[in-house]
Amino acid sequence: MKMAIVLNQSAGSLVGRPIDDTVALIRSAFEKRGTEVSITTVEGAACDDALRKAIESDADTIVIGGGDGTVHGAVNRILPTGKTLGIIPLGTLNLLARDLGTPLDLEGAIEALADGEKRAIDVAEVNGKVYLNSSVLGFYPAVVQERERQRKQHRLLKWPGMVVALAKSLHRLPILDVEIDWGQGPRRIRTPILAVSNNIYDEGFGLVLRRERLDSGKLGVHVARNRDARSILRLMARLVMGTWKRDDELETLTATRLTVRTFRGRLKMVNDGEVLQMKAPLHYSIRPGALNILAPRREPAQDTARNGAAEGVAGSDAA
Repeated sequence: MKMAIVLNQSAGSLVGRPIDDTVALIRSAFEKRGTEVSITTVEGAACDDALRKAIESDADTIVIGGGDGTVHGAVNRILPTGKTLGIIPLGTLNLLARDLGTPLDLEGAIEALADGEKRAIDVAEVNGKVYLNSSVLGFYPAVVQERERQRKQHRLLKWPGMVVALAKSLHRLPILDVEIDWGQGPRRIRTPILAVSNNIYDEGFGLVLRRERLDSGKLGVHVARNRDARSILRLMARLVMGTWKRDDELETLTATRLTVRTFRGRLKMVNDGEVLQMKAPLHYSIRPGALNILAPRREPAQDTARNGAAEGVAGSDAA
C-alpha cells in the first residue's frame, strides 16, 4: 500500500512539538507494517496545495493530520477520486475521529491507523457540498461568526470566545422561518435551530455528540420546537446531562432526503464548523458508503452491536 500523509503544522496538537520527531514516529509506525509512506508537513495556509499534490500522486491512501476544518476540506477533494482517507486527529473536537474510535493522543492515533482497516462510511451533502458531521441552520451560524470576531478582535481562545458569542447570539436570538419536506409533504416550521446530521446522533453526556454508526444510510433531522433563549439553554443543559433525546422541546426524525425552502433567497449554515451561505432551496441527501476511510480495527462485538442498531433505526425511518 502506498500512502501520502499531509500534516498541518498549525494544528493545536503539534504546536510546541518537534516536527521531526513526529515525522519519524509516523514513518516508523507505518513502514514497519509494510506501508510505503511519503510525509509532507506544511503550515495551515499551504494545506490545500499539499493535499492536491498528494491526491495527484500514485498513493492509494491519503492521511490528513489536522482538525475538523482540515478534514472537511480534504474530503471534498478526495471523494471524487475514490481514494481512501485517513485522519490523524490534531484539532480541538476531532468529531469524525472520535466516532471512528481513533485515540485522540498522537501516539495512540498513529498506532491505531497503522494497524487499521479500510471501511466505507456515508457522507451527507447539501446542494452538492459534502459534509461528514452536521449542517446546522438558525442561530448557530451567528454564534460561529461572532466567536471568530471575538478571537480576532479580543484575542480570545476558542472556548472563551464561544461563550461570549453564545451569550450575544441568544440575546438577539434569530428565528428560522422555513418549509421542510422529507418525503411526507411540505411542512412550515419556525425554529431557532435546525440540524441535519450525517447518520444518527446517540444520546450521551456532554455537548460533543457521538454517533455509534456511520453507515446507516440515514440523515438525522433535529428541530427545536420552542423559540426563546431559555429553551435553548435548557436544551443545552439536557445535552450535557445526556437526556436530550427525551426532550419534548426537540423533534427528531430520520430521512434519506430533505428539502428546505425559504422566503429568503439564501440561507446561512454551519457545515462541519465552516460557515456557508447557499441559495435556497436546500436539497439534503445521504450517499451510503461513498467514502473509503482508514480506521482503527473494530472488535467483532462492535460489528454485532452496530448491526442491531441499524435494524432499530430502519424500523423508525420517517423517509
